[in-house]
Amino acid sequence: MPEKTADQSSKYPPSRLTERTDEVWETSEAAQSLERMRANPRIKYVVIVVPEDACPACQNLTGTYPKDEVPMLPYGECSHPLGCRAYYLPYLDELFP
Repeated sequence: MPEKTADQSSKYPPSRLTERTDEVWETSEAAQSLERMRANPRIKYVVIVVPEDACPACQNLTGTYPKDEVPMLPYGECSHPLGCRAYYLPYLDELFP
């Protein structure tokens, strides 16, 4: 009997997991927040903020991103027992119209 590869040992095929994750992402509060930020011309960048006790993977996300290069949250590689607690903040280009 052949050995299972890492891809075959999953309960669901990778394509199904990806589709489900994408579907969940599209309806998430984080996705909706990010879309509003992308649509707002006053917001020049998106900042990802994490708590001090965040896992190393999430700590590496901390920073300022162009609106079209922002990673999806919650971060899939998060290893914190409470899950990913990173969040988006807008970086405004101007404060008043």
